[in-house]
Amino acid sequence: MFWVVACGVGVCSLVSTALNFHQVSLLGERGLTAAEAAATFIPQTLAGLAASFLLGWLADHVADRVLIIATMIVLAAATAGAGWVHPGWTAAVYGLALGVCNNGVRTLEAVAFPRCFGLRHLGAIRGVVHSVTVGASAFGPVILALGRSWTVSYRPVLLALCLLPVAVVVAATVISPPPSVPPQRHDAEPENS
Repeated sequence: MFWVVACGVGVCSLVSTALNFHQVSLLGERGLTAAEAAATFIPQTLAGLAASFLLGWLADHVADRVLIIATMIVLAAATAGAGWVHPGWTAAVYGLALGVCNNGVRTLEAVAFPRCFGLRHLGAIRGVVHSVTVGASAFGPVILALGRSWTVSYRPVLLALCLLPVAVVVAATVISPPPSVPPQRHDAEPENS
């Protein structure tokens, strides 16, 4: 489960940073002006805030892997759909989907690791995942730029990038989740063995 969530966070970071970094060029290719492309950040931000609250609530009622699967499906759809966005409602839906993924996966990460692995090593776990996130976000824009330079449009590289969240979906469906760890007190003394 650690690697599924870590890869989900990394894939989301890679893809969303790539899409955001190249947003004006990418959406400009689809007929949006620079102002219209920048305006998609508004639904992205609003959807992200709503997703944080919704996924936080859902995390208490739904299994972690169901949430990671749903988030990755939305990310795959947003990534593939970015190549077919048009000015108007499709651009708004694209922004909404991207916002749901960005904040949704981070909320899921905050909930899944303590539940699956407890609090004792949470700092080390989150440190590794943060390193994955930062590294992935550095490569995303480069991958999208190189893919665009090798083709006549963004569509082929977007379709290739949407395979990454699909791979996380496959991994999440085949793993068996670890048993939930009971909550631990911060002031509890470690057991001597």
